[in-house]
Amino acid sequence: MSQNLLMEQARCARIPSVRLLPYLHLGFRFVRHQCFPWLVLAISPLKLLFASGVERTHEQVRYFNAIARIDFVGVYGLLDDLLW
Repeated sequence: MSQNLLMEQARCARIPSVRLLPYLHLGFRFVRHQCFPWLVLAISPLKLLFASGVERTHEQVRYFNAIARIDFVGVYGLLDDLLW
């Protein structure tokens, strides 16, 4: 009988973490989606220094693609709020 109670308590203790897992996954995906262009902007220039030929062209395309994805209106709005 006491084993059943212990198992029931252990099962109840695991339920909240299992329920939170999909929400944590969605949060991680959102953060990754928001930060990805900025990470590419940080990494691509370093890769451009050492790449040549087709690899260099590929890195240039990635870099310009990342610039096109960033919402600079939002960035300028944030900078305007911070400065004034």
